[in-house]
Amino acid sequence: MSTSSIPALPRMMPGDYQAFDALFAQSSAIGATPAGGLNRLTASAEDGAMRDAFCHWLRQHGFRVHVDEIGNLFGLLTLRAGAPWLLCGSHLDSQPAGGRFDGAFGVTAAAVALASLARQLKERPDQARYNLAVVSWTNEEGARFQPSLIGSAVFTGSSTLDAALACRDAQGVTLGEALESIGYRGTSRPEMPLAAYLEIHVEQGPHLEQQRQQIGVVTETWAALKWQVLFRGEQNHTGPSLMASRRDALLAAAKTIVAVRDEADKHGLAMHTSVGRVETSPNSPNVVTSEATLYIEFRSADEALLKTTGEQFSRTLQQIAQQTATDVSLVSSLFRPRQKLDAALAQRALKLAEESGLSAMPMQTVAGHDAISLSYHCPSCLLFVPSHDGLSHNEREFTAQEDLHRGIDLLLALLADLCLSPDAASEVTRC
Repeated sequence: MSTSSIPALPRMMPGDYQAFDALFAQSSAIGATPAGGLNRLTASAEDGAMRDAFCHWLRQHGFRVHVDEIGNLFGLLTLRAGAPWLLCGSHLDSQPAGGRFDGAFGVTAAAVALASLARQLKERPDQARYNLAVVSWTNEEGARFQPSLIGSAVFTGSSTLDAALACRDAQGVTLGEALESIGYRGTSRPEMPLAAYLEIHVEQGPHLEQQRQQIGVVTETWAALKWQVLFRGEQNHTGPSLMASRRDALLAAAKTIVAVRDEADKHGLAMHTSVGRVETSPNSPNVVTSEATLYIEFRSADEALLKTTGEQFSRTLQQIAQQTATDVSLVSSLFRPRQKLDAALAQRALKLAEESGLSAMPMQTVAGHDAISLSYHCPSCLLFVPSHDGLSHNEREFTAQEDLHRGIDLLLALLADLCLSPDAASEVTRC
């Protein structure tokens, strides 16, 4: 057989780019902030509106829509009855006043790439090895409901459905109630054994831009230690109460915030830390704070360093409580271990990038992603495109259109290669 008789792998067409641009623009408009970002918290009215629009788009393009019990939204394309599935996606929820690319790019890119692939495979229906599915995971961000990555955690079994639905926001509304209110508390998950999971995302860091690379292929993630810490003091009048006798929980919180930053400074580039949220009670200008809750994060590629830091910082918290005459307790602790993603898929992605004329580099991710949850369940691949100035979780988050399109090019190439090539598919161990 001559090579000219071998059909070329499917690739993005001009109409596909136009379809992506339109769908991404629609996503960017639902929950848009005046400064060009997104405020689309999980199971909010804005989230419901975006889910409705996405379901409409999926049905228009031949997908069968299914919503599971935790609100994960699937678009299903059956190419070969009884075959495993290639699942591809990300999330549609955002941070408060977040960026319009984080998560939404991955979902819209996956939907368009899969629709294009399925359309082109109609010309060779007997060659498809897998079925295709796009997913938008519920509550990836962990902004309204904690912890993050809830939808993918329930899907993979690392969290129970009951525990996830019982999570409460700051107003006491449960995730189950919130999903019910927007009509997206669905039924049991579809039967879909996975061959692999693919996700494309904006980098949320400066490395691709600094290295002048067009694609990042994630090989592993940093570990993370996340704490919710509560200081209890005594409510009193901020005027007449004597300074020496105050039991100010907010003072304890302030000392803790400084101490958390000091931990990062001790270790240079080896550790990132933050206190991203502080809740106080009674939160009045004229009242000494009686309770302060802090959400603390330590991240590192070195799990032993995180373990040591956790032990030492527990003692630091006790010292701060003693200095401020407050009581301290650890309300919750979550350790997310360092995780390697599937090496065969990563190498395949790097090779396809090279063959496509795209500059690419292997890299780590410090942020958490649904692909990390899925990597415990099936072979998973996480691709990055550049983020301008490394800015993310910010209304000024930006990735150029040509970088978005390059990312979809590689995503479709990888999907097509896995779906059509026996050699590539044999490298992937089915879950």
